Amino acid sequence: MSDVKYNDAKHCLLSAAAKLFSKLGLAKTSTRDLARESKANISLISYHFGGKEGLYKEVLKEFALEIQKNMQPRFEEFQKNEMTKDFFVKEISHIVESMIAMRQKHPEICQIMAREKANGMPLMKDIHEEIFYPLGKRFMMLFEKAQEKKIVRPDIHSGLFFLCMTEGLFGFYEMLACNVNMEKDCAQFNDPELLKKQILNIYLNGALL
Repeated sequence: MSDVKYNDAKHCLLSAAAKLFSKLGLAKTSTRDLARESKANISLISYHFGGKEGLYKEVLKEFALEIQKNMQPRFEEFQKNEMTKDFFVKEISHIVESMIAMRQKHPEICQIMAREKANGMPLMKDIHEEIFYPLGKRFMMLFEKAQEKKIVRPDIHSGLFFLCMTEGLFGFYEMLACNVNMEKDCAQFNDPELLKKQILNIYLNGALL
């Protein structure tokens, strides 16, 4: 008999799925594992998600939609404000801050995403194209507007800047989870504020004096 009320089952299944899929992967996680971890009736996996794979995709989609919701105010600010150097730095700072917060809030889902990307995104390509890619394009518009105003160097590709910054940030957290010597050397950047300042320093000021 399930310990979870019918109306709470969907949330409990999503939470349990994030934990188990990050630890075991999709193939090694059974529907029985998911039902046991979530304390929900096993039949609700099919009812709510159409099966285990549907649940897996929904975990990723919910995460993507949360990022989209968090980023929306930033892009609305971009649309209604004049582009200046201070505004550009402020917006990049907010974006980096949001990324760090999301990574700390959902480490298990980020681990699932990292595995997906390593395998060529077999089950999240649609989510990437529908949600993440448009977010990236809007960032590129912000960057290119700063280039038009001669705030940012014109020879830097906006898409490559975005990819390097975002993947570098998430890659940092993936290395932290590996418990290697490099992680010890960078342990101070477990502090979100220090990490944000360092990322901004690298990507906005550069390494050369």
